[in-house]
Amino acid sequence: MAWDTNVLVDYLQYGKVIWGDGDLDIEDPEYASQVEAVGRIMDPLFCFWDIRIHLFDEILNDAKRELSIERRSRRERALERFTRALMFADWSEEGDEWDDLETEYPQEPLFDEEALTQPVSPIRQNLSAALPDGHDRILVTEAVERGMHVFLTRDQGILRTAALADRLGLLIVSPVEFLQLFEESGLSALQFPVPDLARISKVIEALEFD
Repeated sequence: MAWDTNVLVDYLQYGKVIWGDGDLDIEDPEYASQVEAVGRIMDPLFCFWDIRIHLFDEILNDAKRELSIERRSRRERALERFTRALMFADWSEEGDEWDDLETEYPQEPLFDEEALTQPVSPIRQNLSAALPDGHDRILVTEAVERGMHVFLTRDQGILRTAALADRLGLLIVSPVEFLQLFEESGLSALQFPVPDLARISKVIEALEFD
């Protein structure tokens, strides 16, 4: 699953409230429902299912640009820790070694790099043309190339291309729509009896630095 910038920023802003079962204090009910859906994706789905969340470099850079000046330093630290926690990077239990780590986010290849040299299919061309030019097009194209199954976003311009992306094996949905599809599948969010507590704890701890 790949996250769009808006989903990542929502999580960084409301993550501690989401995990703590607090009040989001969001006046817009539609927006509040989307943020709540992100919370339910993280708990229980992320906790009990093998959901891998991928944050592309372009998304990380864009998220940093959206930070307010007064909160940039702490939020960037939370962003870096959250990203590393998602990628199962080493985390020191005895000391804080994050300051000595590089700020890049290496990932193992998720696709056949040779395939990228092949001619682009008409379906991909149509999808690219339908997407808003610039940042959105880059993100969705990367999601397709990396073999993502889901692209989570609140961006209406991207959501309108869902039918085209589906033909390429990419499900473009909002957080609320993803939950609806999961519920309609009849699967239980608690299918697995024991969650990976180490993974979950690191994802939550990252938010303590926001």
